[in-house]
Amino acid sequence: MLLKEIKVQNLIEDYRVQLGIDVSRHFQGLNKFALYQCLDTEYRFFYPYNIGGDSKFYENLEKYEWYYMPWKWEHQKIKGQLKGKEKILEVGSGGLGFLSKMKESGFNVTGLELNKNSLKKAKFLNLELHMETVQNFSVRNQEVFDVVCSFQVLEHISQVNSFIKSQLDCLKPSGTLVISVPNNKSFIRKTEGGILNKPPHHMGLWDERSLRNLESIFNLKVEKVFFEPLQKYHYDWYVNSVLIPFINRNKLLLKIYNKFGSRKILIRIISVISKYIKGHSILIIYKKND
Repeated sequence: MLLKEIKVQNLIEDYRVQLGIDVSRHFQGLNKFALYQCLDTEYRFFYPYNIGGDSKFYENLEKYEWYYMPWKWEHQKIKGQLKGKEKILEVGSGGLGFLSKMKESGFNVTGLELNKNSLKKAKFLNLELHMETVQNFSVRNQEVFDVVCSFQVLEHISQVNSFIKSQLDCLKPSGTLVISVPNNKSFIRKTEGGILNKPPHHMGLWDERSLRNLESIFNLKVEKVFFEPLQKYHYDWYVNSVLIPFINRNKLLLKIYNKFGSRKILIRIISVISKYIKGHSILIIYKKND
């Protein structure tokens, strides 16, 4: 189902102004692209499928220190769910933070990543990293792993069906599939997730409902769902997208804020209640059916 169409020129300009990145090559011959919704799962995706980022695009993003955070909320959460003896495959290892930490903790870990810089770094750190897609890797690694996980990867994928099926192929019967993605029903929806929630960066928009609905498509069952609490590095985003617009819509609050308020006070309030606010991401754990 068609939801909306997006003008290419506007998007190109937004990437240039906000991130200093030229993405025009990804949209050659296009004046616009579209956002659709799957009628079976309610998953929303961008079309055409061939407007996703290339290696050069991600190398440009890699220059920003915040892009590959070495250890995040979802990493710690899943580590706490494991016993320590599992054989783990991480699909999309990025900056290698999860692989490194888990290996240090005694886990048997293997990673897949298409970034050449990550491959060089992995060799230096003596990490097992393969530069290939999970679709290719799964052909010779059927039912090998206890856990297959991807953190902030699925939203970049346009070929969702083969991506998830290949991960399941790598899992042993009753194995665990872990997916972490931006939660598009959290506060980020107020700004549509920002510029990076669109192509060529993100090719799909997920939330709890669409993730749960994968049960009807694949050989898996939902075991647990976790919502990331609002993180400190997202406080400003939350203030700008949620609190300030709310204050601006209320004449009394706006008057009080203009007279007595300050951004520091809002940040302080958020710091107290942040654990009760749904943050950027959602983590879902599936069990592969026997």
